[in-house]
Amino acid sequence: MTSSGSNVNLGMNALGNLIGETEAMAIRSKSLNYNYLTISGSGASLLKAVMIGLFPLLYLGIGIGVVLRRRRLQYEPA
Repeated sequence: MTSSGSNVNLGMNALGNLIGETEAMAIRSKSLNYNYLTISGSGASLLKAVMIGLFPLLYLGIGIGVVLRRRRLQYEPA
């Protein structure tokens, strides 16, 4: 929600600048509240296994499939 409010402020500031009202610009300060993501140990282990193991193997398998398909199409009689 903050970004859409910021976009409205940006648009209003741009329109104000176009008509010459540089005194009415609104610059809001940033919020210093942080929202931390808390993940359990088992969730972290699962994410680690997926990111380090499953995704690379998936991409490797897709790459091998593409290479084999291209080789098959290359040597196929026309």
